[in-house]
Amino acid sequence: MKRSIIVIIIMLARVIYSAYWFYLAPALPIISIEFKVNKALLGLVPFAFIVGAASFQIPAGIIASRLGNAKTAGLGLFAMAITGLLIPFSTNFYEVLILRLIAGIGAALFFSTGAAILSTAYPERVGTLLGIYNAAFGLGSGIGLAWGITYAFLGWRLSTLLLSAVGVPLALTVFFVQSGYIHSPRIRFSRDAVIIGIATSGFWGTYITAGNLLPTYAVGRGLPLYVSSLLTSIMLFSSIFGGLSGRIIDAIKNRVLLIVVLTIVGTVPLITIPTLNVAAIVIAGGLMGFTNELALTAAYALVARHENPTLSLATLNALNMIIGMWLSILFTETMVISYSLPWILMILISLALLPLLKLVSVT
Repeated sequence: MKRSIIVIIIMLARVIYSAYWFYLAPALPIISIEFKVNKALLGLVPFAFIVGAASFQIPAGIIASRLGNAKTAGLGLFAMAITGLLIPFSTNFYEVLILRLIAGIGAALFFSTGAAILSTAYPERVGTLLGIYNAAFGLGSGIGLAWGITYAFLGWRLSTLLLSAVGVPLALTVFFVQSGYIHSPRIRFSRDAVIIGIATSGFWGTYITAGNLLPTYAVGRGLPLYVSSLLTSIMLFSSIFGGLSGRIIDAIKNRVLLIVVLTIVGTVPLITIPTLNVAAIVIAGGLMGFTNELALTAAYALVARHENPTLSLATLNALNMIIGMWLSILFTETMVISYSLPWILMILISLALLPLLKLVSVT
């Protein structure tokens, strides 16, 4: 199969995969009412997903070294689609949590394997392709959030069912891609992947938390659901431009410094969100979307040079999730105490971990 065709298939799959991260975010206020769940517990929905994704990152890398990247990625997307088809039939909040946990495991199977397929297909253009890969995440995430508009017309259950059905044929296509197989690579972990994964986990967690919970936050402050969903989708759509700027990473020598600067620029403006000023939210969200995607692309490009890129990418992503996933719980717990405190904590945690990057051996 031609390399260009393989890239197109993986990018399309990445878009749908990304939509499955966020398409329940606009439905959380509705789920809270339907299942009579305290809003402070809604953070468990993205938390359960990330627990599944974090816990299976390393096993996914090991599975891919035996089964192959394409088959592993296809299975992952299939699991996300099937659980999405089942969620509309949930009868209580706990069923939603279990299904999102399984969907998270599917996400783990797809992420590092999809990225590794790209990095091995075009090793001379790793930064550019991984940037587009992350841009696809921004596009899919924005689609997932914007999909919340359909909830007002079709109801969240039918809308979720329709979007989930799209992933099934695409997952089967990925499964049969004749590429991305790494023949018996050594199970060897990258020290730099561990350090970078910890250092970027705060910024990663802040982005994911804002993407999942800004609609709930905004609705709690009195904004209509469709407005809050659109504002959040702007943040995620802006990340597309961060990913598409991946060529910068191929040109800049000091990628570690780039990550530091982007994290600072992306997090500090979040302090303006509690004002509920629409322009402030658009600017802060837009900056965070752009800088987060570019910073993570730089991180991925650094570790993708390891002899086992699938396992190294899985290690970085696992640490991002294991540490960053707690921010969604912290956010909803502090949201009921203060409207400003959640955002202050997001900023402080993102910046506090950056000094660890001094320990990275490559730049």
